[in-house]
Amino acid sequence: MDEVSAEIAAIKNAMALATEKVNTLSALITVSDKPVFADNMTASDEMNSAGLIDRAEKMLRWSRLKASMLNLGAGLFTDSCWNMCLDIYICDLKDEKITVSSIAHSSGIPMTTAMRYINVMAEEGLLEKSPNPSDNRMIFISTSTFCKDKISLILQSMSK
Repeated sequence: MDEVSAEIAAIKNAMALATEKVNTLSALITVSDKPVFADNMTASDEMNSAGLIDRAEKMLRWSRLKASMLNLGAGLFTDSCWNMCLDIYICDLKDEKITVSSIAHSSGIPMTTAMRYINVMAEEGLLEKSPNPSDNRMIFISTSTFCKDKISLILQSMSK
């Protein structure tokens, strides 16, 4: 009976911790009731790069925390492509170069899966690849103008 009591106590503790983290997530990101901006708006119409970077970083932290808290080994709560796009978008806005292997590694999914997602997103016109002029073995990745504008509009539609 003591074993069952200890297990119940551990589950209650884990649930309390999860509730606390969910509340933290809720504080990090809230979607507004505002409609998404019209297609003809540009990213610079509403918010500067610093504001977009801040929102993108918060959304990325929220997404990673959500996945770490709710993924019980099944991978049900991951948004791998979205997280990779956000990560690349942030690097683009900060004028930082990021390699395909770096983004694949930071995605937290197997390298082959990340590479496959990156290739598909590049084929779909969301990402662009360019060779490193100083090392042809290395490929830089960036968001396309189309993708950058769409992510900016998503971030702008979020409430502060």
